[in-house]
Amino acid sequence: MHIIDSEKRYFTKKLLIETNNAAIREKRNRQLVEHYLEDLDENKVYPIILSLDEHNRGEIRVLIVFDEQGTKAFLDMSKKRYNLLPKAIENEDGTIELESEESINSRRLYPEGREYVETVGRKLIRDSSFRKNVLTAYNNQCAMCEISKSSLLVAAHIYPAYMCGDDSINNGICLCKIHDKLYEDGDIFIKPTGEITSSNKKVVLKQSHIRMPLNEDDMPSTIRLNQKLKDSILKKS
Repeated sequence: MHIIDSEKRYFTKKLLIETNNAAIREKRNRQLVEHYLEDLDENKVYPIILSLDEHNRGEIRVLIVFDEQGTKAFLDMSKKRYNLLPKAIENEDGTIELESEESINSRRLYPEGREYVETVGRKLIRDSSFRKNVLTAYNNQCAMCEISKSSLLVAAHIYPAYMCGDDSINNGICLCKIHDKLYEDGDIFIKPTGEITSSNKKVVLKQSHIRMPLNEDDMPSTIRLNQKLKDSILKKS
C-alpha cells in the first residue's frame, strides 16, 4: 500500500453516485450508503483528502470529506476511474477553480448513464496447508456450533489474505459453511474478545463466544478480528 497525491481531486454528487454504483457492481470492499448520497447537495463538491493504492493492481481507495463537520468515508474504485476524476486548481490569490461539467464529460470513456464494470486482478495468497492447520487447531469442529463433519467445515480467513498478506493460522478460524457465510456477509460479528454478536434478527446464536483453539499459539489474531469487525460494521451501516 502506498499514498498517492490526491492532486486536489474531487467528486460532484453525480460522479460520486456513479462511482459508488460502480463499486457496488464490481463488489469492491469499500462502498457508501446509497440513500446518504441521494441527500447530498447538488451544488457542492466533495474533496478527496487521501488516496491509497491498496493492492498495487489498479485499485484506489479514497477518503472523501462530505461536510464542514468533517464527516469522512472511504470508497474503492479502479485506477482508471480515479484518473478521470476532476481536479481543483488553486489560483495565486488563493481562490479555487473547479472544472466545468463540459470538461469533466469530455473525459468520459462511455456516454453518461452507461454502466460498465472494471475488475481488479487479485492474487489469492494461500498456504496449501492452511485448511489442515486451521481445522486441526479447532479440533475439526466449527468454532460457533457443534458441526464436526469435515466436508461441512471451512478454514475461513478472518480478514482477506489478499488484503493483508496474512495466511497464518492466526488469521484463520474453523467455521461450518452456514456460519462462514453469515460471517462473510456481516450478519454475525466476532469481537476481539471472541464474543459473537448478530446484526440480523433472524440469526439465532447458540453460544455467546467462539470456541478457542486449545493451543495458545493458534489463537485468532485480535488485530485481524478488529479489522474484520470494523469492515463489517461499515458495510452494514
